[in-house]
Amino acid sequence: MAGESINEYEPLEDEKLCLQCKKIRPLADFSQYKGKATDHRKICRECEQFKQYERHCRVIAQRETWQTQERAERRHQSWQRSVTLRQMHEERWREREHWYLQQPERRCRACQQIFPASAFGGSTTPAGFMLHVHCKACHAALLERRMPVCCLCQKRVVHRNFLATFNGYILCGDGIAFSLCCEDCAMAFHKLSSAQQDIYIHACCQRTFPMGQVIYAEVDPLTDEIRYVGRTGRPERRHAQHLCDRSAIAGQWGAQKTACYTRRNWMQALVEQGLQPSMQILYHVGISPLVLEWEQRFIWHGMQQGWRLLNWETMDENLVARVRTAHYNFLQTPFELLVEQHFFAANDLVAFLHTRYQQVVNTLPGGLALQRKHRDALT
Repeated sequence: MAGESINEYEPLEDEKLCLQCKKIRPLADFSQYKGKATDHRKICRECEQFKQYERHCRVIAQRETWQTQERAERRHQSWQRSVTLRQMHEERWREREHWYLQQPERRCRACQQIFPASAFGGSTTPAGFMLHVHCKACHAALLERRMPVCCLCQKRVVHRNFLATFNGYILCGDGIAFSLCCEDCAMAFHKLSSAQQDIYIHACCQRTFPMGQVIYAEVDPLTDEIRYVGRTGRPERRHAQHLCDRSAIAGQWGAQKTACYTRRNWMQALVEQGLQPSMQILYHVGISPLVLEWEQRFIWHGMQQGWRLLNWETMDENLVARVRTAHYNFLQTPFELLVEQHFFAANDLVAFLHTRYQQVVNTLPGGLALQRKHRDALT
């Protein structure tokens, strides 16, 4: 009877019947439509909130269902990939073991002992799998001897455990990992005075870039053109490496893996004609740690002069356009200007060697004389 009396009750002027809960409520309990001051919604705010909560719960439940299905699919795909990779790995090792059994015994170049081929490691090259000339034990010892030494603790450490940055500079790039100190000694190195740090920086620079660094060019025997510019401290050895490093397979450059004609392709083409390039020394670097900077300067200079270089820089069309439209000599332009023009980065290894090592050289006996000699060589 009470419900019937409520339903039969006519709402007043400032009241309204909610179609959801069937209760007569004041108009203040009803939301208004946007832009309509006198038109109210058909259900009260309490019922609106309840419906929103129900809708929210449905959306959350659907989302959890989708996420659960997606996680299950990802787990299944990951499991399939791991199974496929394991099968490929096992198949590769079976092929490798069969290949080892077919190889004759060989003598280790270091210990001079004769071992089966399986006692030698190897590496995959474009020409196929090649065995090392040292047995696994001697090869491991050789790698350990080649590991750089931390300037503080004097321990041999792998490159990845050395400082990657120092005072905002990146200590790796252009195929060089500058080994200053290991990460365990980083805090102790930062606590040293600037003069003490300079001593260690100078020693590490001399170790990484010993005296005798040069900028060289590989010259085409048919046209006498310079086709490649590089840096080295051992010209004869580097030239011999280039002669052996050749391939008929086109190189790939960039994220799109665009096919390109490389130095290795050029070497292969010359060998097929019974020819080989000659090496020409372009510049003797007076301050050896600046060899990275001078290599880039000569590459850009060659691009500006129209040399048909095969360096990777020539694959970047934007860089080539910027270099050719530049109105200054890359061999004489100050480093700071090239940084402003974004040819050199302000915080990479080249910038570190140019700024910090130059400061170190200025504080050493004979440093100013060395820099004057370096400037005179340019002019």
